[in-house]
Amino acid sequence: MKIKAFEQGSLAAKVGLKIGDNLIIINENPIRDPIDFQFHASDELLDIEVLRNGRTLFFEIEKHYNESLGIIFEDIKYRCCGNKCIFCFVDQNPPNLRKGLYFKDEDFRLSFLYGNYVTLSNVSRSDLKRIVEQRLSPLYVSIHSTNSEIRKLMLGLKKDDRLFEKIRYLTKNNIELHAQIVLCPTINDRNILAQTINDLAEFYPNLKSIAIVPVGLTRHRKNLYPLKPVTPDDAKTIIFEAESFAQNFKQKWDDYFVYLGDEFYLMAGSNLPSIERYGDFPQIENGVGMARDFIDQFEEQSKQFLHKIKSKRSLTLVSGVLASPIIKNRVLPELNKIENLKVTLHTVENNFYGKSVTVTGLLTGQDIFQQLLQQSLGEFIVLPSNCLNFEGIFLDDWTPEILQNKLNCPIKIVDNDFVKLINELSF
Repeated sequence: MKIKAFEQGSLAAKVGLKIGDNLIIINENPIRDPIDFQFHASDELLDIEVLRNGRTLFFEIEKHYNESLGIIFEDIKYRCCGNKCIFCFVDQNPPNLRKGLYFKDEDFRLSFLYGNYVTLSNVSRSDLKRIVEQRLSPLYVSIHSTNSEIRKLMLGLKKDDRLFEKIRYLTKNNIELHAQIVLCPTINDRNILAQTINDLAEFYPNLKSIAIVPVGLTRHRKNLYPLKPVTPDDAKTIIFEAESFAQNFKQKWDDYFVYLGDEFYLMAGSNLPSIERYGDFPQIENGVGMARDFIDQFEEQSKQFLHKIKSKRSLTLVSGVLASPIIKNRVLPELNKIENLKVTLHTVENNFYGKSVTVTGLLTGQDIFQQLLQQSLGEFIVLPSNCLNFEGIFLDDWTPEILQNKLNCPIKIVDNDFVKLINELSF
C-alpha cells in the first residue's frame, strides 16, 4: 500500500508519513489493500509500520473513531481470472483494443466494492475467513450451474471447486450473496437450470437472489467453444419456467428470488413485469429490471415536461437495437408532444461486435459515426451515458468529442434525466 498523496490537513502527514512510504501494518494487522486499511484504520489509537527506503519506521496516531488519516494510495493489483469460461466476453473481443479490455478480474474484493461477479473458484479458506471477519457483504457470485460437471465445463475447471462448501460457509456466517446464471441453450437450461435454482434455494435468505441472463456472443468467436445464442423461442420458454419458480417462491417466502435479465422479455416480445416484480431491484446493474426502472422513471419525468419550448429545436436520440422499441414507443411520443421540439430516433446496429450484440452499452463510436454519417441529425445528438466508461470513452477508444467533430454535430450525454434536457432546450 504505497502512499501517492495526502488529503489537505492529513493526520498521517502531520505525524511524519511521506509520499512513497509503503504502509504495511496497523495495530499488528497486515495491510494488503484498501479494505484492510479501512477496516483497521478506524480505531482511535493506531500503531503504524511503514517501509521507507528499506527501513521500517513506526508511528503512533491518536484520533477520533473513524476519523480519516487522509492518505491516498497508489492503485493496487487485483487478482486475475484463471478460469476458461466457454462464454467469456473478454475472449470475444477483437484484437487491438486498449489493454484493460483484455483483463479478466476474479477478485472477491471487487465484488464487494463494485458489484463485480466472481465465481469464488480462487478463494482460499483464509479468504473466506477474511470475508466473514471484515463483513464483506454483499458479494455477487457467478454460479451458472450447481451440477458439478456442467459447472466445470462452463468455467473450464479441471476439478470441482467446492462451490457448495463455500456458499454454505458464507451464508451460515450471514454474508449476503446474489447469484448469477449466464444461460447457454442446451448446456445449462431446462433440467439443469431447474436443479441449479432448487439447489441455491436451500441457502435462502442469505443467498438473496438469482439473476438469469442470456449468453452474449460476438462475431469474434474463432476457435472458441461452439455456443448457441438465445432465440426468441428460447426466451419465451425461459420466461415461463423462471416465472413458475418465482411465483412458488413468492407464495413460500413473499420473495420472488428468481429474476430474469431484461433481454429475455425484449427478445420474446413480452411485456416487461411491473415494478413490484423486481422487489428492491437486487441485480439492476446486471440488466435485471433496468428497462422497467427506466420506463417508470421516464413516465414520472414526463409529468414535469414543458408543454412548449421557446423556439424550434431538433435532435437525434441514439439507441441500440434492444432498447429501440422502448424508446420508439414510450419516449419519442412524449417528447414530440412538446411544441417546437422535433425528436428523431436512430437505431444503431453493432457491427463492431456483430449484430447479435444489441445492448446500447456496447455500442462503439465508429459504429455510431458510420450509421449516422448520411442522416439528418438536427441541432445535436443525444447519447445515453452507458455508451461510455467512467473515463468518458467508448469501447473503441473514441470520445464524444471525436464523434461530434467527425459528424460536425454537437453531442449531449444524457443520464436518463430528460427533464434537465428539456429545460436546457427552452433557453
